Amino acid sequence: MEQNTYRYLRELTGSNFQIVDDEPNIIGWEVKNENGTYIGEVEELLFDPNTNAVRYLIVDLDDNGMNLDNKSVMIPLGIAHLHTSDDEVVLPGLHADQYNALPAYEKDQIGPELEVQIRAIIGSPAALRMEETIVEFDQNHFYNHHHFDKGRFYQRGGLQENHMTGKSPDEQETIHELVEKSKYRREP
Repeated sequence: MEQNTYRYLRELTGSNFQIVDDEPNIIGWEVKNENGTYIGEVEELLFDPNTNAVRYLIVDLDDNGMNLDNKSVMIPLGIAHLHTSDDEVVLPGLHADQYNALPAYEKDQIGPELEVQIRAIIGSPAALRMEETIVEFDQNHFYNHHHFDKGRFYQRGGLQENHMTGKSPDEQETIHELVEKSKYRREP
């Protein structure tokens, strides 16, 4: 039986990990909400050294003018996306209360409890009503959640904007489909 050993996430800066050629290095990019309001700046990326997968954006919320606490926070990669054409990260659907509820990022404090707390604060309302409470943290299973879907992140314009750009309904995922998928990913 495989043991659930937590693999600590590492910062991209100062590591041997490199962004693949077709993905932009977004450190330093502005982060805005879906209305174009400035939220902060990508300060760092956290990745899993065993899978070389980026899991979180570290977003510096300082000087945003939105009544957000001045701190850096961990944001799961898959809830954001690249702007359609600009070198910006779009972080739709989060309320100021959610940003303020997120714990301040401290690289030596990352662990299963923190990741579960962040997921609970950020989680989509429909999915949260249906998801079970995480009793035992399984890192491999935890990252199967849509919050960590790098395909969603690197899809310029994200799911909502693609609806307006003419993608057919069968090419789009709805919240209902995401909830259904999360049900089937869960092991008995």
